[in-house]
Amino acid sequence: MRDVSLGDRLFLALPALLAAFVFALLICFAGRYGFHSDELYFLACAEHPTWGYVDLPPLLPWLTWFVMHTLGASLTAVRLYPALATAGTVVLVARLASELGGGRRAVITAALLSAITPVALAFGHILSTNALDMPLWTAAVLLLVRIEKTANPRLWLVFGAVAGVALMHKYSLAFYLAALAAGMLLSAWRRWLLNGWFWGGAAIALAITLPNILWQAHRQFPFLQLQHNINANHRTVILSPLEFFYAQALLVNLLSIAFVIAGAVFFFTTPMKRFRALGWTFIAYLLLMYMLHAKDYLVTPVYPAMLAAGAVAVESWFSSKWSRRLVAAYVIAACALSALMLPSFVPVLSIDAYGRYNQIMTLHRTEAEHNTHAAIPDYYSSCFGWQERTEAVARYYNALPAEERQKTAIFGRFYGQAGAIDHFGPALGLPKAIGSHHSYWYWGSRGYDGESVIVLDGDPEYLRQHCASVVLVADPKVRWARPDWERPIYHCRNLDRDLTTVWDSYRHFD
Repeated sequence: MRDVSLGDRLFLALPALLAAFVFALLICFAGRYGFHSDELYFLACAEHPTWGYVDLPPLLPWLTWFVMHTLGASLTAVRLYPALATAGTVVLVARLASELGGGRRAVITAALLSAITPVALAFGHILSTNALDMPLWTAAVLLLVRIEKTANPRLWLVFGAVAGVALMHKYSLAFYLAALAAGMLLSAWRRWLLNGWFWGGAAIALAITLPNILWQAHRQFPFLQLQHNINANHRTVILSPLEFFYAQALLVNLLSIAFVIAGAVFFFTTPMKRFRALGWTFIAYLLLMYMLHAKDYLVTPVYPAMLAAGAVAVESWFSSKWSRRLVAAYVIAACALSALMLPSFVPVLSIDAYGRYNQIMTLHRTEAEHNTHAAIPDYYSSCFGWQERTEAVARYYNALPAEERQKTAIFGRFYGQAGAIDHFGPALGLPKAIGSHHSYWYWGSRGYDGESVIVLDGDPEYLRQHCASVVLVADPKVRWARPDWERPIYHCRNLDRDLTTVWDSYRHFD
């Protein structure tokens, strides 16, 4: 048996070492800036385990429930598995580069580019529905490559299982699967469409996702209602083609995007064009997301696989000694650019220092939604103000007579407001909140009839029309928080309608 040299050992260990570095970086700064509004909502969803939610499948709340009941609900605990997912993607990308025929330089380059991808670091910092997309999608592409290389149709069953799990995490994989179908039809992979193992994999994916489909169907597909309302309200920022593709380059790294393009070329030019289907899939998915005016980050789960293919292509194209040095210098420049951009994706700076950094930097990405902008991007501004608002409510609530406290509901029009009460409130003596937004509406009014309601984001004119008395509870202002979520808090007494009977009219999906 051939002895493994030190160089071989380092080569085999490097992707794991890079993954470990990424994980350590994310965990080191996981406790900064506070809970994001979405995280507070996911924590609330985790307390209501079911087969579906208005705006997401059940896997993320289930995983969050597991973390809460094993490690607790601290910032670091909640952000643990997103960090693991991002680190795991680095290893999967290295493996994919090897499967595509890459040598040492390609594998190391792919792992390094994956480790410094700005959007991957952002996904690894905050618990979100994006957390598992990159590793699951990369694993799916890895399986597709293995299927083509080994001609082993049984692997379609494994692919179906991975696809089913990914769909239970986020619905956007359905669009990638549609693009994959187009890619197969446009290539020699169309032969698999007549293979029983392929349809067996499709059946497994359907079986895994069926409970969620039935949950949605039983409630007239609230997720589709939500998407309709978002489009009707023109909430998503519509980007021009140039803005859209610039946003993609910024999320991947303005220099790394060259490897994505190289990866697309690679899929179309491999011997016998055996991976052409993956090239068509990438193009179809990119165009589909643009035509649907999808948020820019929804494209990004395809990029780890494209970086792996691009690293293999560049290795084969630049084989001379001087050209290899040129590629190495280019990759080092990409690393330097990601390091420069790092504070925008991982909170390595104090918030005041980041505020100054944000004013200096010119590589701003476009916000995904129209909103009242804070001084810093929504990614961070949504992490501020929640505990302070909860404490303000608690001071007022605990000063009420005991009899009135028992019948006083705390109502949040936005799920982040209600989620903050649910997370921070119990330690301050507050009851669980009620809300009209997304899945909070399904959880109902908790028996409150409207005799006494603290409204976290109320319209004072509306409240004066429908309440016997309206009292200003607090108007907390927190620097760096989104100003549109810092509206005054009011106490409404004797609402002119019974919440338990008119709750259906309060539904708020947008």
